[in-house]
Amino acid sequence: MSSGSYLVELDRWNIKNNGSDAVNTSKGINSAIVWASQEGYSEVVLPDGTYLIDENNPVIPQSFMTFNLGGATLRIRDNSLPKYAIVLFHQKQQYSRITNGKIEGDRYTHTYTTGSTHEFGIGVELRNGVEYITIDNLEIFNTTGDAIIGITSFGGIGGGFPQLGGNFEAGGINTSNGSLTSDTNRIRSKIKIPMVPQITNLGRFGLYGDSYGGIGKEITTNTYDVVFYKSDDTFLASAKDLHFFDEVEVPTGASYAKVVLHQATVPSISGNTIVIRTPEFPKHVYIEKCNLHHCRRLGIAICGMKHCYVNGCEIHHISGTAPQGAIDIEDGYDLNQYIFIDGNNIYDNQSYNIIAVAGKHISITNNRIRSGIFTINSGVDKAIVENNYFHDCGPRLTGDTLFSNNHLYNCRLLLLGNGEAKINNSHFHNSPINFGKEKAYVAQIDNCKFLYDEDFYGASINPGAPLIFSTEPQSISDSIFEGSGKEAFTTVPVGAHDWILDNVSFINIKHKENRITPLPPGVYNGCKFINSGRLCDRSGEAFSKYEFNNCYFEWDSYTLFYMGPSQKVDFFKVSNCYFYNPVGYDSAFFLNGNWGNLYLKENTFYYPNGNRYFMIDIRNTTVADSVQIIGNTFIANHSMISVNADKSPNIPLIFKDNHLLKSQINLHDFHLLLNNLIDNELDPYYTRNTEPTSGFYRLGQQIKNSSPKPGSYIGWVNTSEGMVNNIPWKPNTAYKVNALVNANGKVYKAMEAGTSGATAPSHTTGSALDGSVRWEYVNTLAAFKPFGQISN
Repeated sequence: MSSGSYLVELDRWNIKNNGSDAVNTSKGINSAIVWASQEGYSEVVLPDGTYLIDENNPVIPQSFMTFNLGGATLRIRDNSLPKYAIVLFHQKQQYSRITNGKIEGDRYTHTYTTGSTHEFGIGVELRNGVEYITIDNLEIFNTTGDAIIGITSFGGIGGGFPQLGGNFEAGGINTSNGSLTSDTNRIRSKIKIPMVPQITNLGRFGLYGDSYGGIGKEITTNTYDVVFYKSDDTFLASAKDLHFFDEVEVPTGASYAKVVLHQATVPSISGNTIVIRTPEFPKHVYIEKCNLHHCRRLGIAICGMKHCYVNGCEIHHISGTAPQGAIDIEDGYDLNQYIFIDGNNIYDNQSYNIIAVAGKHISITNNRIRSGIFTINSGVDKAIVENNYFHDCGPRLTGDTLFSNNHLYNCRLLLLGNGEAKINNSHFHNSPINFGKEKAYVAQIDNCKFLYDEDFYGASINPGAPLIFSTEPQSISDSIFEGSGKEAFTTVPVGAHDWILDNVSFINIKHKENRITPLPPGVYNGCKFINSGRLCDRSGEAFSKYEFNNCYFEWDSYTLFYMGPSQKVDFFKVSNCYFYNPVGYDSAFFLNGNWGNLYLKENTFYYPNGNRYFMIDIRNTTVADSVQIIGNTFIANHSMISVNADKSPNIPLIFKDNHLLKSQINLHDFHLLLNNLIDNELDPYYTRNTEPTSGFYRLGQQIKNSSPKPGSYIGWVNTSEGMVNNIPWKPNTAYKVNALVNANGKVYKAMEAGTSGATAPSHTTGSALDGSVRWEYVNTLAAFKPFGQISN
């Protein structure tokens, strides 16, 4: 059992602590460490000073021992090597620690003229299966490469070892007895995988990807079983539900194994790049309370490690050669597992702060991250990013990420690729968000606050739109967007479709120069738009639709929905919404352009000071398949028009079951009006004291008599659908432009002034010349009959 500390005797080991004699100093330190280990010491302590380390002979700590620098500095000798390590763990050390001092590279005095990138000068290097290594309370700086690197071996098996490519067949294997089974959802290896000495000596193997980490485009599962057999072909044991890049322990007595993949399709040779390997990599590595700075390449390079903890470190001013970042999780691919980065201060690195290129189960928590790019790439599965503070940086989420309880200031979050991204309980201060996902409904924003203040608007570099939607739909719920910037609040690409927004509030996002805010097609449930500025559609998909349900709108001094789509909006529905214009009379809807079905149902339009203009303004250039305005309440101060569409006779418009207070309608006779209560009077436009003398009426339409008396009638009913006209055509008569006449049961309009001829017009389409008058066919002639005579 190791115990006690040994203070290195410099003279005994021929060690210099004045920054000289690198060859003997390196040799002496290593000899002292080995001797102390053999003597049972648990700690080796260096006296204070500067120790010049031979670039060809790194310091090698031992197992079950602490190497305590005692405040001293290990400084590499100036050299021209493209690769060196000052401290090296490579002898399968276990339970080893280096602490309490400085490790300095030769960055500024290195000779770079010998070719290569010189990016692998390392402060502390870990490789070859070291375990339970602690690196703490160190300052590591000025290396030509990384402060710390942990790297895996490839672990390829030579000697004609069988390959899995081209060696799968349909069927499974019983994991209880090793017998072959017929299973349409499994494929199994046709070959025996021999337990060669390279495997048995290590005690494990695994199914890994090729040199780039890929397992093959035709491998659709991530799960497999391994069944072990004895040399007499009898069943020994099995391991179930394993994942690629896991370690498979070999039971004692195993002669060979077979593999079962949890998928139905047998891959081709080219579609399967699974490789059986025995990589050796660092595990259970603890990097704590270190100050890593001014290295050329990286602060920490995680290149094939499992269970790595980076806690309480300061990593900054990394620059010089790519990737120029604080922490890079990259080479080794999915071998990088269970990486925990917690409570660090990361800032002022040239390009990146944290780069996660590949790996799984990566946790990044409680860090302060300032400047540079933060990226979770597509090769990452199951990353957690929580309780971090991001300042002046650019987070990019491409891989599967849970992004929770973070605070961002002056950042722009990019959601890219196809990976799942769940963003919740986070605060975005002057930090826009870009949706760039290429797959539908993989990004979800929930319970987040987005705030944009005057600093955002006045930024010297234009930060762009606060909210950029993607073509592929995603979802936003229980979130607030407040404030505005130099650009319109949103950007919506043509072709966006089927977005889902639930309980999302847009507050004071109105642009200071009145730029319109486009909204993507989709469903908006329980959303609030308060001083949102002008809103518009963004259609262009083969079928685009909008639904607003139970939403609240409050605005003044501008038209709310200002829409005139050139591309058809196929379906636009607004139901159970509340429109409140507290001080003005600006329209809720200004409609132009090309529409399919437009449906407004059971909404409330409240204008407490509205006394003119229109709540809904449908322009004469509007084209629509149908417009239904049903069951709404329109309230104004005085004589405001609820719906204006009198110049749009060709739109099939239904105005039904609405309630109007101090508000009127301005519709065309061709539009259908039914059961509307206007200032507590039901359908007043269908009540008169005489038979109608103008207008269009449908067959069966009834007009009530407003002055019924004994002997008169209850009203009049239309027996011939068409236009009412009481001016019969006359021959040899002068007519003005737009004059209306009836002849032969039809109604005509003079297209130009002139004098009629001798024969009345009778055409039913287009126009025809009569004398010098050209008559345009308008409609059939309506006919009314009285009904319901009142007895005396």
